Amino acid sequence: MRSTDGLVPLPPPARRDVGLGTAYERWAVYELLGKWLAKEPPATALEGPVDGMAGIPGLHLLPAAARGARVTVIVPDDASAEIVRGVYRTVGLEDRLDARAGSAWPEGTFDLVLTYNALPSVPDWKGYLAEAAARARRRLVVSVTHPASYGVFLRRTLRLAQPGEKTLELFDHPATSPRALEPELRRYGRIAGDAFVDCPWWPDLFVETGETLLTGTLSRLPFGARFRRGPAAAAPAAPGQEPFLYGPGRFPFFGGTGWTDELEPALRRHPNLDGSRIRALASLLAHHRIRSVERT
Repeated sequence: MRSTDGLVPLPPPARRDVGLGTAYERWAVYELLGKWLAKEPPATALEGPVDGMAGIPGLHLLPAAARGARVTVIVPDDASAEIVRGVYRTVGLEDRLDARAGSAWPEGTFDLVLTYNALPSVPDWKGYLAEAAARARRRLVVSVTHPASYGVFLRRTLRLAQPGEKTLELFDHPATSPRALEPELRRYGRIAGDAFVDCPWWPDLFVETGETLLTGTLSRLPFGARFRRGPAAAAPAAPGQEPFLYGPGRFPFFGGTGWTDELEPALRRHPNLDGSRIRALASLLAHHRIRSVERT
């Protein structure tokens, strides 16, 4: 497989969210963070500078902003920062946002620091985690791909039929292993929360940014190039262009346009195990595992 340095390559930052899979992931993460932050909402919060989301980067801390936090977001470029501002503006929270372009950690500390699927794509994941923890006064939230879902096993099987050289994927990285990650997290405090998240019935097959589950899977197979949708990074959000296409102007996770007529009915139609107390079943379906560390 490609990537001799052990890094999972990041795609260009997406300019829109595409498909129900990405929308569901957003909803599931927002539901979890909303529960975790309800009892003790932070006054300040930080996410970035690396984001492994297969959609628009820099939007995970909207639940903190909705509870009054001042949120700092670090994204790769000015265009990404403007899209983050546009989404915050759409949901009426732009006054609580400080969006910056760059790759450096900001000065100072924050009540909450969140890192989302970043560890497999940085040169030194333990060092990156230490940088995040150093800026977290009260809580560090770390999301990684769950490497033991049935979707991962399917993807490993499908990869055998994929032509050409294979790239490393998120589940290949050691930071996704509890045996590697949890001792590092305990260096910085107590693991107070541990949840399997993004647990719909469909598998996570790790398709490229901008692809749906169907087009991304078909495009990897022999003679499947015609199914590729093309990069979404350069495409702006276009409300009404297709279902589950979200970005500035249409971002229904906090109500507004697209919630009652599109996203909420879809969530009701599809069974899931998010929030389930049956961890073994949730683990089978979960695409992500998120841990919350109380800083000591």
